[in-house]
Amino acid sequence: MPGTVGEKKSAEFINQQFCKAGVKPIHKKQSTFPFTFKNEDSTVVASVGNIVAKIDTKSEYCIVISAHYDHIGHGEHHSLAPFSNNAIHNGADDNASGVAMMLGLASWCKENQKKLNYDIVFVAFSGEEDGLFGGSYFLSQNLIDTSKIICNINYDMVGHLDKTRPMIEVDGALETEAWNMLLPNDTTSQFIAERSRIRIKGGADHCVFIEANIPAILISTGITSFYHRPTDDLETINFLGMEAIGNYSIELLLRLNNKKELHLFLK
Repeated sequence: MPGTVGEKKSAEFINQQFCKAGVKPIHKKQSTFPFTFKNEDSTVVASVGNIVAKIDTKSEYCIVISAHYDHIGHGEHHSLAPFSNNAIHNGADDNASGVAMMLGLASWCKENQKKLNYDIVFVAFSGEEDGLFGGSYFLSQNLIDTSKIICNINYDMVGHLDKTRPMIEVDGALETEAWNMLLPNDTTSQFIAERSRIRIKGGADHCVFIEANIPAILISTGITSFYHRPTDDLETINFLGMEAIGNYSIELLLRLNNKKELHLFLK
């Protein structure tokens, strides 16, 4: 949960992984940007903050890749499991899977930097579970010129690709018509990519970007029976499915970077 020792350790780990991948802090040596917010139980929470790193291609424009790293602790406010207030909710799918996907893409982008025509900004959001506070603060803190953000690709719960009926959700894809010409074809994937408008307003961090008139999508394998329960653990994760989604994401990034004047095409 935001404001806990666990959040601090998570932030340190993510920073270490960015450093290991060779992805630089967004501002000189600063990559973590704290903020405070009011929780639903009327307490003020001081979050460790968002973690922001960047691959600089000297482009005027950037693509933001994001995932939230906060979860619900012992389920004090958001657990869907009855009588589980003392049980740790590890959040392997929600959203360690999304953070792992983002970190993997950060490593791939650094290794393949010559293929990139736009800057790539990576953001690990905090405060998502309590109301998308991390996404809102990122856009308001002026860490980058928001008018230069071409689009946002957000990952939230990508660890449960169904083995019998593999499908991912591309939420928000129909909010901006041009996504349909940029998203990879299903025939090249190991799953069906279901494109939709935003199903739940305010449901994930990409909604903050869309509300700011920045094209954004959420890639997810959807909500399962493990959602916000102590059973959302490592053993439930479909790693081969995550690898397939990672390959899909790489193809998408290549398509985006190969599109000239992408900022005009998407908007």
